[in-house]
Amino acid sequence: MQDLAGKRLIIVAGKGGVGKTTCSSGIALHLAKQGRKTLLVTVDPAKRLEDSLGVPVGFKETPVQPNLAAMMLDPEKVIREHLSRELPNVKIAEHPMFRYVTNYLPGLNELMAIGKLNDLRREGKFDAIVVDTAPTGHALSFLSAPKAIQELMSEKSLLKWAIRGYGVWQKVQATARGATNLFKKKADQEEAPPDIDFERIFGDIEEEAQKIRAFLTDPEHSALVLVTLPEKLPVEETADLHEVVTKDLGMTVVGIVVNKMQPDALAGLQPKFDAVAGDKAARKAFVAGAAKATGQSDALVEAMVAATEFSEVRRAMNLGHLAELEHKLPGIPLAIVPLFKQDVQGLKRLAEFRAALFDPGNQRLSVAAKP
Repeated sequence: MQDLAGKRLIIVAGKGGVGKTTCSSGIALHLAKQGRKTLLVTVDPAKRLEDSLGVPVGFKETPVQPNLAAMMLDPEKVIREHLSRELPNVKIAEHPMFRYVTNYLPGLNELMAIGKLNDLRREGKFDAIVVDTAPTGHALSFLSAPKAIQELMSEKSLLKWAIRGYGVWQKVQATARGATNLFKKKADQEEAPPDIDFERIFGDIEEEAQKIRAFLTDPEHSALVLVTLPEKLPVEETADLHEVVTKDLGMTVVGIVVNKMQPDALAGLQPKFDAVAGDKAARKAFVAGAAKATGQSDALVEAMVAATEFSEVRRAMNLGHLAELEHKLPGIPLAIVPLFKQDVQGLKRLAEFRAALFDPGNQRLSVAAKP
């Protein structure tokens, strides 16, 4: 997490339920604390960002604290705003040709959302924009939209030629309608539909896709942070996600947050604990002695020993999955954040999370285990 200096756009992605929103909020809070004007944006329709920050977040920039603002982004709303600016007097989004083409551009809403982020960046109001994405599948649609649309709108695409053909058809229809109207009364004449230059509109979209793709893949200004849990399925999905975003999309992953790591309750006392807990007679003597010394019941002391055992089993499992992550993705900076006792909600808890996320003691470089 130390490689975020100078980055203008930081996208946080990962499997559902791993803590992306909390990590996004922690990163944004950290940048704001460094004096950088930061905008935290969520494209996840679930209102988790409000829960994380503990303040209402709407579709406009909402001040959270000094140097930090937050907002939600509705891709459908963004594209309608964009089209209304292009052609303010035409309901272009309801035009049959527009609906036909957008059926073949499933990432158009996502592209416009990224375009909105790019517009915010170009305005220069913020030094950094942190994006909280939806779970992996939706995040991939979001991130791959520029490349997909650029390919679909290429010169070899049938879609491109369909748009051009429609432009020619519009002109022919206008000429035919004009000729027919010459022989009709004024009241009976057909009104021409709006003459919409779809080739220009979609050409602008293609150009925007090229610009956005260039920015997303620029390691100097853009960064991708993946979030995972030290568990089997999240680790496997993180490895798959990393391969897609780096190899297929050309983006740079600057780090992986391994969230909710079981804390080390024994902190170096493991051998002594195992010697007591693993020996039936020694355990019984320890429980009886501790109960007598504290005036508590044997049952309570035994429950505490059992709880510590369970904690250590969980930690061992977490460490095993962490080792698997390092084996799959060596050489990537990791931030290993411990499991908190309470949900991280509200700015006070978020400040504690942010401290753990950027604690130098929790940072390391993933190193594949030797065979």
